[in-house]
This record gives sequence, structure tokens and C-alpha cells, in this order.
Amino acid sequence: MKNILYTGILAVLLSCSSSSSDVLVDSVYVHTRNQLKIVNGVILIKLPNGVSFNWDNDCSRIVEDSLYRSLVTTFSTKQHSTIRLILDTTITSARVCTFDKNLLVGDLAFLVIDKIKGIHYALVFNVQFDVFQADCPYPFGLFSYINKYRSEAYTKVELYLNQDLSYKPISY
Repeated sequence: MKNILYTGILAVLLSCSSSSSDVLVDSVYVHTRNQLKIVNGVILIKLPNGVSFNWDNDCSRIVEDSLYRSLVTTFSTKQHSTIRLILDTTITSARVCTFDKNLLVGDLAFLVIDKIKGIHYALVFNVQFDVFQADCPYPFGLFSYINKYRSEAYTKVELYLNQDLSYKPISY
């Protein structure tokens, strides 16, 4: 009876093994099918329009270092081309929070614009993104929305940033 039980357990364990080409070595996840290498820690991101910054895959944020400060000072000359990059669906090696996919160039362009200019999601997208996961600085559903409505997101961000925001709110 024990032999039958052990044989059954062994059969289940062997059937669960996969022939996938995934490898985990020293905090580097390599998936050889339609994915880029994912590295934990800080990685350099170079967007096609010359915008460069360091991205921390561990805490899902743009690193506020000298490269970022340089970007902030020159951003006004690259703002329009960065907005246009929201349409770019090229996969990068950047990751965000616990989501199981790489960020796209357009996602990173959006995050750069948001970090430097501040995008009020509810005003721009008419959607209230107010649910956050633990240890994630971005609201749940934001990247899904951008991916589903990428061209609309591009248009709305461009309109939002090009409008005159020099008004002052009424004080009571």
C-alpha cells in the first residue's frame, strides 16, 4: 500500500515539472520566450528621444539622482517628444510592483511625465484610481488603463499638459 502511495506522489511530482526555459540565478530572472531579462535593482533606462534616467526595479520608482535632476532641468525641451512616446509599445527591462510583466516605453514615458509635471489622473482620464497595493506607489488599474486606451491616454495627457494651468484656485 505504501509503494502505491509513493508511486502516486512521485507521478504527481514528475508531472508538475516543466520543460520551460526559465532560469533563476542571483536575482536575475531570464525568460527566453518573448520577454527581456529582468534584473533586480537599479537599471538605466534610455528612451528613444534621448531621455535617460535610472529605474529601481526593487521599489518601482525613478531614482532621484544627478541623472534625474539633469532630466528635470532639460525636460521642457523634451516634453512634447516624451508625451509622444506614450504611444510606444516597445518592451523594456523595467518592472513595476508585483505585476508579472515588463513596462513598455510608453508606460515609462508616462511615469516620467507624471513624476516631473504631476498628472492628476481623475482630471485627465475621468477615472478615479484610488486603490493601491501594499508597497506600490501607483494605483491599481493605471497601467491596464493606459495599455487598453493608449492613444486616448496620449491625447488626454497632451491636452492636459498644453492647457494653461496658471490660474489660481479661489481661496475662501
